[in-house]
Amino acid sequence: MIEVSGLVKQITDGYSHKCILDKLDFHLGEQQSVAIGGDSGSGKSTLLHILAALDNADKGVVKVAGLTLNSMSETQADQFRKKHLGIVFQQFNLIDCLSVWDNITFPARLNGLSIGTYHNDLLEQLGLSSHKHKLPVNLSGGEQQRVAIARALSHQPSLVLADEPTGNLDDNNSQNVSELLFGLCKKLGLTLVVVTHSPKVAAFADTRLLLQQGRLLNTPNQTSNFVSA
Repeated sequence: MIEVSGLVKQITDGYSHKCILDKLDFHLGEQQSVAIGGDSGSGKSTLLHILAALDNADKGVVKVAGLTLNSMSETQADQFRKKHLGIVFQQFNLIDCLSVWDNITFPARLNGLSIGTYHNDLLEQLGLSSHKHKLPVNLSGGEQQRVAIARALSHQPSLVLADEPTGNLDDNNSQNVSELLFGLCKKLGLTLVVVTHSPKVAAFADTRLLLQQGRLLNTPNQTSNFVSA
């Protein structure tokens, strides 16, 4: 599903170049989940943006679902995101003037997919059926994030990317949202990449990686030192 080889990403710091991602090698199979942690500013979100074809690597090869992201045009990248990606943001990013139902089904409609049982099942599984016709402003933070998860899964993407999906939630909501996100992706057979500072969120993942000095380190069963924010 994801193949990253020799990925290098640099940023300009004054008159010098700083390497934030240094020759990364990263492979993740279909229907697998990974949590990526590390210090603030370590490049976690940059890596996520590269996987989403929102940013380009300076060197190396990045493939997702058999597609080489490095060689895509802007139009091809737009189509890649539209069809293959579901993205969950920390800030929810719901459309305020649309109902819960319209927010959730929006990506499916963009892809020309029929709306029906699958989407009603998402509502049910995420405990949102009674909120179907409400606007986002009338929901709690935890409810809004569950809507964001449903929206990310609406068009049945092959890959879901989540950037600090529980960062704005309290501990109880964080636990509930994490269980739903990881559980639904596993049930639907989707690949999931989560960037998080939380060891509790990371514990749900099949694999945990720590981004340290530009490199990804495998940290199995070490959630206690998963973060160093």
